[in-house]
Amino acid sequence: MEINSNQTEEVIEVGKANRLALLMLFPITAIAIIPFVLINGFEPLANGVVFLKNHQLYILLAFLLLIIIHEGLHGVTWAYFAKSGFKSISFGIKWSYLTPYCHCSEPLRRNHYILGGIMPGLVTGILPMLYAVVTANGWLLLASIFLTATAGGDILVLKRVLKYPSSHIFMDHPKEIGFIVIEN
Repeated sequence: MEINSNQTEEVIEVGKANRLALLMLFPITAIAIIPFVLINGFEPLANGVVFLKNHQLYILLAFLLLIIIHEGLHGVTWAYFAKSGFKSISFGIKWSYLTPYCHCSEPLRRNHYILGGIMPGLVTGILPMLYAVVTANGWLLLASIFLTATAGGDILVLKRVLKYPSSHIFMDHPKEIGFIVIEN
């Protein structure tokens, strides 16, 4: 892909994004479990572990479905802001890393790009985590920890997006995890 003088390419290596997601499990787990146990005690968490252990096949199928939903949330959000809607959205898997992805082929305003980037982590991770704490649901807490961590690559991308002024336009990178910044 050719980059013009008014464009900057920001690329994140897939392996680095996957490693970050794995490393994020530790702080996310601490941030989620400590208040959960302080508010609800340890028993609901232990019950959640037992539930997950007893329903491994269903949990695996649910996670596969939730990964599809994760990418779909990127797509739905970006399509809403893209001039061509869903015609600008494509999905796939980087098989060498077993990493699913959603790609928007149309440039977006910074806030629209950010919203599409945070939506999966928010909807499948953070909001269910808060609900799990309020309802003392141990298995949902554990699932939401994992789903928040799966947004690690998204968080890494969004951290880089925030370096740029809101007046810039953002184009999803067509081949890599990352984006191209277009100065207005």
